[in-house]
This record gives sequence, structure tokens and C-alpha cells, in this order.
Amino acid sequence: MGVFELLSVKEDARKDSDLCFFNGYLEDYLNEVSDSDVHRDIFAQLFEADHALKIIVGLNISVLNETISNAIIRYKDITKYRNKALTIPYVIYGKKDDQEKAIVLTDEDYLYAKGLYYVLTEPGSEFRECNNDIVALSLQFKDDVLQAYNELYDRRGGQIQRSIDRKHFSSYDEAFEKALAMSAELGDNVTAKADEAENKESFIKGRVGKWFLLKKFVYVQYMMEKDLLNTRHDGNVKAQRNKAKENADAIRFVSISEMWRGKDNK
Repeated sequence: MGVFELLSVKEDARKDSDLCFFNGYLEDYLNEVSDSDVHRDIFAQLFEADHALKIIVGLNISVLNETISNAIIRYKDITKYRNKALTIPYVIYGKKDDQEKAIVLTDEDYLYAKGLYYVLTEPGSEFRECNNDIVALSLQFKDDVLQAYNELYDRRGGQIQRSIDRKHFSSYDEAFEKALAMSAELGDNVTAKADEAENKESFIKGRVGKWFLLKKFVYVQYMMEKDLLNTRHDGNVKAQRNKAKENADAIRFVSISEMWRGKDNK
């Protein structure tokens, strides 16, 4: 089953499902959101490009504990959220002739989008066989989204994704340093921020998800770099895997229990 068919059957809140908030035609979604919606313009441009496009808003996805990379990353806090560990803000999807395609979109940093892609298409996932029909981007770079859509049916997803990668980092090492900085920033005064959050539970879940996505990104991205396998590890996959785990471990986090206790009860 292709990615379009897999996504089409996801029921939304209108059918009392907690799997996603909205799943339907992009035109219908545009009719529901206000003119002031921050992403309305880019979605309207995508609609003009293809009136048959569909959109999922707030798609909840699980993290598969048995997947090798997740077992190696071993971030136990993410497993406590079961089938709704992560949320993909938006998925745009469509089909032309016999091709089915999808774009995973986050309104935050690109590294989170790439992490969501790796989770969505990891071994054991229902989307695994569609991994080359899905690309992931950040809505912070709207031109990238439009360009990716324009190429979606003419190039393989992996080719498009690598082009997007090069716009965001020149090397794995640069991306890794950025991920380290992002993880540290997530931890700055996090217990105080959790105490002050309007919804503490939602805040903590969001932080856990982001730390996991950074770990997922630095681990899987390193394993995908065949040049690093040869230049740094002499073709030794085990050595590459050990280094990938070391990098994932370097993404530091604050535990769920500490965030719940708060700044005055450590």
C-alpha cells in the first residue's frame, strides 16, 4: 500500500479519533482556518499547485521500542508515551497517476523534521516501504517547501532530501554541533519553565519528544553517512555504530521526574 492510501485511512477528531486533529482535503482545511493563520499562505500556494492535495494536522505517531536504533539510543522517557509519543504537525500528501507522495512538515527547526522522518520510516513502521516517497521539511523555510513539492513527482525522495540537507548543514559534524546546542538550550531553566507552563504535562512531553528527535537524528544521520564509514571507520560498521551511539548519548536531557518535581523540589 502506498503512502497516500496509508494516510487516507487515518481517522481524525471529527470521527472521535485521537490519532490526528484533521485529515482531509487541503481545500477543506483552508476553509476552516482563519486568514491570520501563520501557515495559510504556504498551504494556499500548495493548493493552487494541486487542488486534490490532502493534509493531516497533528498526526500522533509511536516510537517502536524494538527498532535497533531506538534500542541503542535507549532513551527510556520517550517509551512512557506509548502510541502518542510524537506528533507530526502537518503532513501534505497526494498522488498523480501511479505515484503517491507525502511531505512531513514541522514549524520548528529542520533537524526535528528530519528526526520525524527517521521515526516515521524506520524498520517496522507501516511507512517503511514508502520511505523514498516521503520528504521532511521545516515551514520556517517556505521556499524549500514549494521547491520540494515542485520536484516531488520527478525526483526520488532521497535526492530531494539530500538537497535540502545541504541547505541546512555542510557536514554531519556541523549538524551534530547544532544538535548539541539545541539540546542544551532545551534544558536551560527547564524545570522553572515546566512549573510556569500553562499545561505542564504537555510541556514536558514536548521536551521529551524534542530530545528524542535530536538523539534519533544524530544517530541515524551518522549511520547513513557512507563517507564517514570509510574515512573514519575503515568500513567497520560496528565502529560506526559505536560512534553513532556515542553521539546520541551526547544529547543531554532532563528526566521527566525532575521536570515534574520542579525547580524548588529537586
